[in-house]
Amino acid sequence: MGVWYVDSVSYAAITAWATGATIAAGALRRPSAPSLNNERVVVCIVAGTTHATTEPTWTTTKGAKNTDNTVTWQECTGQPGVCGDLTNCPNWTSIKNTNPGLGKVIQNNAGTFLFICSTAGTAGNGSEPSWGTTAGNTTADNAATWTCIGAVANFTAFKAAHARLVPAFTANWGAAGDTFYVGDDHAETQSTSQLTLGPPSSATSQCQILCCDHTKSPPAAADLKTTATVTTTGNNNFTIQNGSYWYGITFQCGSGANAALMSITPNTFTMIFDSCSIQKLGTSASTIAISFNNNGGSSSGHIKLRNTTVKFGATGDAIRCFGGRTEWIDTPSAIAGATLPTNIFAAATTGGGVLRCEGVDFSALGSATIFGTLSTAANYTFIGCKFGSSFVVAGALGSGTVVDFINCDSGSAYNSHSRNTQEGAHTIAINPVRTGGASDGTAISWSITTRTNASPVFPFFCMPIMIWNAVTGTNRTVTVAGIWNAAALPNNDDIWLEAEYFGSSSTPITSRKTQTKATVLSSNAALPADSTSAWDSAATARANTTAYSVGNIIKLASNPGRIFFCTTAGTSAGSEPGGYSSAVDGGSVTDSGAVFRAGVRFSLTVTLSSPQPQKAGYIKAYVMVGKASASSIWIDPLITLG
Repeated sequence: MGVWYVDSVSYAAITAWATGATIAAGALRRPSAPSLNNERVVVCIVAGTTHATTEPTWTTTKGAKNTDNTVTWQECTGQPGVCGDLTNCPNWTSIKNTNPGLGKVIQNNAGTFLFICSTAGTAGNGSEPSWGTTAGNTTADNAATWTCIGAVANFTAFKAAHARLVPAFTANWGAAGDTFYVGDDHAETQSTSQLTLGPPSSATSQCQILCCDHTKSPPAAADLKTTATVTTTGNNNFTIQNGSYWYGITFQCGSGANAALMSITPNTFTMIFDSCSIQKLGTSASTIAISFNNNGGSSSGHIKLRNTTVKFGATGDAIRCFGGRTEWIDTPSAIAGATLPTNIFAAATTGGGVLRCEGVDFSALGSATIFGTLSTAANYTFIGCKFGSSFVVAGALGSGTVVDFINCDSGSAYNSHSRNTQEGAHTIAINPVRTGGASDGTAISWSITTRTNASPVFPFFCMPIMIWNAVTGTNRTVTVAGIWNAAALPNNDDIWLEAEYFGSSSTPITSRKTQTKATVLSSNAALPADSTSAWDSAATARANTTAYSVGNIIKLASNPGRIFFCTTAGTSAGSEPGGYSSAVDGGSVTDSGAVFRAGVRFSLTVTLSSPQPQKAGYIKAYVMVGKASASSIWIDPLITLG
C-alpha cells in the first residue's frame, strides 16, 4: 500500500517557478499559478536556466517531464522519499524486475540517495546498479533509466507535499488502501466550485487520511494531531465519499448568507471519522445541512463518527440520515459553536436509515428537539447519551420509525429508558412503582402513552423485557404486573403480553405466545386482576385541606397497597373521608372538592406451552398496547417466571 503527503503550507513554501533562474539538479519548484487541483511539485533532472519570459505550459500527469529552456523538470508530488520518509520510500531491491512507472522515486539500497524513474521500463533482476550519485546523473537499469535527484538529507518532512487532497486522490497517484498524511497546519480552501473528496477505495482496501505533525516523516503514533482544515466558502457544497478512515480533520462547508450542504456518502463502503469536526457554516438555514448516506436518495453505506463534533451556521439546520447505517460514539461534546439547531435530526426525504448514538453528549442543545417530523421509516437508538434538561424527543413520527433511548439522561442519572413510535411511547417513571418490582438502583416503572393511530392490529410495542430461563420440557408462566387509571380492567386487546422463547431443540427459530385475541374477529376479554401487588411505595400520602390537580397520585394508610389518582381537581377535606378505606380497584372517592379513583391493577400473563421451552435461553416479553389515545398506564418491567 502506498503513502502520500499533503500539506498546503509546505506546498506554499516551495519556491515558485521564476523566469531566467539558474536551477541545479535536484531542486524543487512549483508552478507559479496552477489551476485548481493541478498543483504539482516538480524536481529538476537536467540543470540549466529557466525560460527568460514564459512559464512552461505544464504537463501535470504522473511523472510528466517538462522542458523549460535548458532545464528539464519531472513531476514528483507527495511521494515519501521527497517528503523525508525513507521508511515508506521503496529501495531498488523492492522494485527490481518490475516496471516502477514514470516518476517513481526510490532510494538506493544503502539509503543514501534518491532516484526518479526518468525513462519507464522494467528494472533489472540481478545485482543493484552501480549508481551515479551526483544529482542529475542517470543510471541505466535494464529498460528503465534512473536520474539521481540528490542525497536523502536534502528532502525533509513534507517538503514536496500535495497542496490539496483531490490531486492526491487522483488516479496514478493515490490508490485503494493507501495512507495519506496531512500536515497539522494544512488549511485547504476552495471558493469557486463544489468540493468532492473521494479517496480511492475498494471493498477490501480503504484509505486512511491522517492529520499529523508536519515536522515528522514518517509520523509515529504520538504525532497524530487534530488541526488540519478543508474548507469550501460561499455557496459551494462539500461532499466526502467512498470508504475511508479520517483522523483529526475539520471539514467546513460554506460561508456567509448561504445554505451550502455538507454530504457524507460512503456509497457501499465504510467511512470512519475519528476526532474530526463536520461543520456547515453558511448562515442560511438548510434542512439538510449535513446529510449522511445521501447517495442519490439512498445508500447501503456505513458511517461511524468517533469523538467527532458537528457545527451549524443557522438554527434551521439539521442532520439527515438516509439509507444505510450511521453510528456516532464516544464524543464528549458533540455540538461545536454557539448556533444551536431547533431540531438536530430531520427525516430523510427518501429511504429510512439506522442511527445509533452511544456515549455522545448532546447537552449543549439545551431544550432543542432531537428529531423534527420523521416521515420515513427508520430506527434511531441512543445509548448512554446526555441531553439538555428539557429536550424534546420528537415531533410527528412516520410509520415504522422507532426511537429508543437507553440509559440516557440530562443529569447524573443513567436510568432513563424510553421508546417512541408512531403508535405511542413509554418512558421511565419513579412514581408509581410496584413494591419489589424493577430497579436499577432506583425503583422504576414504565409509563405508557399511546397516540390516536394505535389499535389492536397496529399496537404500540414496548422495549423487550428479558429473563433467563434454564428450565426446559415443562410449562413456564411469564407474568408482568401493571396498573392504570380507569374504572375497570383493561381488555386483552387494550393491553397484552407476548413472549418469545426457544420452543425447539433442533432449530433456533423462536416460538411466540400471546395474551391477546386469537384472531382479529375473536371476542376480547378482561385481563386478570392483580389484587396482591402493592404500588404505593413511592406515592405521597394524602394530606388534609390540600389542593390537588388531575393526575396527582396519593396513598392512604387505611388502604395499603393501593394508589389513588385525582380525576377531578379540588381541595381535599379537613379529614380523611371514610370511602378511602373501603375503596376497591376502579372505585371513586369524593374528597370534598376533589375526586380520586383507585388504580386498577392487572396481570399480563402468558403460558409457554405447546411447545414448552426446549432450550435454555432468554425469554423476551413484549408489552403491547392497542388502545388509542391511552395514558396513565404503568408497567413494572420485571418478569415473574413461574
